Amino acid sequence: MRKDNTQYFVKSILACSLSLALFSPAYAQESDENKLEEDIETIVVSARGRSESIQSVPDSVTAFSADMIESSRITSFRDVADMTPNLSQLDNFRPGIARITIRGLITPQVGDPPIAFVVDGVTAPDLEFINQDLVDIERIEVMRGAQGALYGRGAVGGAVIVTTKQPIEDFEGSVKGSYGNGNSYNLSGVVSGSLNEADTAYFRVGGYTKSTDGLIDNEFLNDEADNLEEESVFAQLQFEMFDDTSLNLRGRFTTSTAGFAYYQGVTEESKDNYNIDTSQNVINNDERDVYELSAKLTQEYDLGTFDFITAYSSSENEHFYDGDYSADPTFIDEPDFFRAPFATEGLFDIESFTIETRFTSQSDQALRWAVSAFYQDRDKDNEINFYDDFFGDIPLTRADFPADNIYLTIADKNSSKAWAVAAQVNYDFSDNLELTAALRYDEDERESYDPSFKDETYATDTYSQLQPKLTVAYQVNKDFLVYTGYSKGFRSGGFNEPAPGINRTFDQEVSDSYEAGFKSTLLDNKLTINTALFAIDQSDAQITQFNVDTFTLENLAIDDVEIRGVELEVAYAATENLDIRLSAGLIDSEIVAFEERPELEGKSQIYVSDYNYALSVNHYFDLNSDWSIISRASVQITGPQSFDIEIPDVESESGTFVNAGLGLKSENFTVQMYADNLTDERSIEDIFLYADGVTELARQPNKPRSYGVEVIYNF
Repeated sequence: MRKDNTQYFVKSILACSLSLALFSPAYAQESDENKLEEDIETIVVSARGRSESIQSVPDSVTAFSADMIESSRITSFRDVADMTPNLSQLDNFRPGIARITIRGLITPQVGDPPIAFVVDGVTAPDLEFINQDLVDIERIEVMRGAQGALYGRGAVGGAVIVTTKQPIEDFEGSVKGSYGNGNSYNLSGVVSGSLNEADTAYFRVGGYTKSTDGLIDNEFLNDEADNLEEESVFAQLQFEMFDDTSLNLRGRFTTSTAGFAYYQGVTEESKDNYNIDTSQNVINNDERDVYELSAKLTQEYDLGTFDFITAYSSSENEHFYDGDYSADPTFIDEPDFFRAPFATEGLFDIESFTIETRFTSQSDQALRWAVSAFYQDRDKDNEINFYDDFFGDIPLTRADFPADNIYLTIADKNSSKAWAVAAQVNYDFSDNLELTAALRYDEDERESYDPSFKDETYATDTYSQLQPKLTVAYQVNKDFLVYTGYSKGFRSGGFNEPAPGINRTFDQEVSDSYEAGFKSTLLDNKLTINTALFAIDQSDAQITQFNVDTFTLENLAIDDVEIRGVELEVAYAATENLDIRLSAGLIDSEIVAFEERPELEGKSQIYVSDYNYALSVNHYFDLNSDWSIISRASVQITGPQSFDIEIPDVESESGTFVNAGLGLKSENFTVQMYADNLTDERSIEDIFLYADGVTELARQPNKPRSYGVEVIYNF
């Protein structure tokens, strides 16, 4: 979609929003007997480091409360993305990584995602720590637009802030279980309470186990390709040490075994034919263990609040899969010594240690401020081994490939030592006018080498950037806020895996983001309408290509990318029993300059869909004083997108995805039937040019329809 269509859509959104704004106050002045009895839920967020109503924050923020998370069955980051304008997640070839896109900023396969993912104040050091189930969550906030001044070098496109439910004095808990097609089950439980009679120590512990046989067929093995077994346990301890001092300890361990890399061999003509099944002879298996530990010390002073946070994160991943995505035996093309098909083993270990301190002033002053410091030490060890698959046409497991079958190894030890200092000031010039200014300096020293050839492959560099943010907000009245702002984003550069003939380094990415918008609350708090227009200019935008000659993923830097877009969010309490929410996002992304690949200039950035819309409806009906019928439905519409810079004109079709639920709810019990992707819409999650002579394109499909029943008991 090009700029003329963008302008038309922007004008349409503004016209619609202004019409609603002009119409709604008159409607709100009707007699009391016609007024709605229920309001839109007012969500308090901490996106700017202090508690504020979401409608008073001069940023594009989408928030989900605990009630919304439960009623909408939000259990993963993808569920959040589906309900947020200009945010998306696509499955990648293995469960531990995901392809996240926000406001046209993409996730390269090499490098960092375009968001900061923050859980209880701890920033996830890598994608590996994002794609876990969201369990026992109090609130999720999605800030769109560059947030580097607040959240650092990873927040080039935004930040996702997750707040878990905290330990409390009273004993409480919940148990949830579900069973669905594909022999899928999920059982989770949480309990919380006091550890002593003085009520100065509290606990909260929980966990879940889930399993599925899978829903995507591997026709050669006559089995499902997307099976999963996962268990997780988590705990928090809260100590009120003194009147003004508290200590929170948090830990989580997740282990999983999964089928993955269920790619299908297709051509450009057959890319949308979903009667083509996966057909691989190697049993693909991914094993992942994730450890997370953190401690947060909070000290209250007359001047403000001091927080000291330290965290340790570790991920260990081993996977083995059919590297050619087919049931064919290896052949060797002697002139070029080209070998295919083959099997592939990946060993990926990540270890990170983080320290962060923050001092935040009191919130009841005209001048509010915060200062912080950050340090993170991260190590990533990657090893990829390629094995000949001379049999090809018989089922094989990892045990069938001895070490002497390895014909190529690619290894990389990659480290990052990063630090930052930041400050933020909010000043009320009057009751209506607020200025927000923030500045952060990040520095990231990285090194990389192949441990078998350290001297020949050693590389090191330091990347740094000042990241300012400036926002002006004017509260026209208590129900209408207008704002505009500028922010700079920064994503660190780094190193590609050592291999002959590739670009060893890729540059840091810098973006300039401009935004203007308004937030309105109408009909006596029954209706909210929030709109934002934005423009982003990227320099050295990071993108990844698969190098078929070296079998490596190679990061490149696009010289200049321009992004223009608009977002709309509407929430309406239509009656005391009916809640309607709409979100819409439109993106116009264009590669303006790409010296290394000039044929891509003028094309859209890969992974970026032209638009995404989401409409959700939640309804309940009282049966009696104890039980209600609950129902929900949501529709997500996603525009076309491309997936590979080698085939930028190969796009997915637009997709419409429907989720629904129907059940009974009381004060303590919920029993409901659910269906995700109700219409069994099929789409492309990933597609890339694999290698001539093996298969033209490799396509990973989305998950088909899933359904089941869920029971929740709260006590």
